[in-house]
Amino acid sequence: MAAVVVAGVVNVQQTIPVEGFPVHYSPVRYAHSPLRLDVAGVDGNVARGLAALGDEVRLATFLADDDAGRLARDTLAREGLAGLGVLRADATAQSAVLVDPDGRRQITTDLKGLPTARYPAPLFRRLLDGAHLASISTIGFARDLLPVATAADVPIAVDLQATTGLDDTYAADWVAHASIVFCSAENLTVAPADFAGQVLAGGRARIVVVGLGARGCLLAVAGRAPRIVAARAPFGVVDTTGAGDALFAGFLHTWLRTGDPDQAVVTAVLAAGWAVGFPGTGRYPTSAELDTLAADVPHGPG
Repeated sequence: MAAVVVAGVVNVQQTIPVEGFPVHYSPVRYAHSPLRLDVAGVDGNVARGLAALGDEVRLATFLADDDAGRLARDTLAREGLAGLGVLRADATAQSAVLVDPDGRRQITTDLKGLPTARYPAPLFRRLLDGAHLASISTIGFARDLLPVATAADVPIAVDLQATTGLDDTYAADWVAHASIVFCSAENLTVAPADFAGQVLAGGRARIVVVGLGARGCLLAVAGRAPRIVAARAPFGVVDTTGAGDALFAGFLHTWLRTGDPDQAVVTAVLAAGWAVGFPGTGRYPTSAELDTLAADVPHGPG
């Protein structure tokens, strides 16, 4: 069992179906698909995804003793994730997600005080003891945890989300410390392959994965040419919320077990394809379920 420390945001998420974008005004609207309330957040999704795949997850986050926080704590406790690394805050982060019939989503997030919170370094060092990897989010409170993981000789993985590229000075510290860098191509100002090459040339990263949405993802490994791995959505596309988090968790899970980025990216696209087939972010595949999907793709996705 791989031990992974996941540091970042857990929130409570309301999913609201809409007929399309832009959303037209109406004083009252009756939903034709269910409204959902989930425990989510980038790092909540990653932690729950890794745990479902069988990894030992040590979560470093903040939750308040408010209604949202109690819901999140109860959910995490049922899944064995409400450990000593879950600290109290003044308010719990929340988000609202509008999802159209094609699965496109628009997310509004209220991070409360998390960007300026301070996570205690001694506790984080304790969580890192014996860990194989630290997934450290780009939320403000996690910035100071990067050198702590580096000093502990624990490799760091980061998902930069919708970054613009290396001109994104906010993300520079994460790029400088991470061995594995993920991002979405949605806001990149350069071609995905160029971004990956820049990251591999400039920092300690040896692996870069760029999510390409419906096209799949780009895998770049130091010392060889990048390649595209096509997407696969075995259950169709219902909701793309959390697809990037599933891609990230699926990759880390297999990479920790095999050390093979090519095998890991196959698991990653299957995990993301699973995620988009369900509404919200409340369902996470097990290793056995992904193995069943993989058996139907004899040559891998694409």
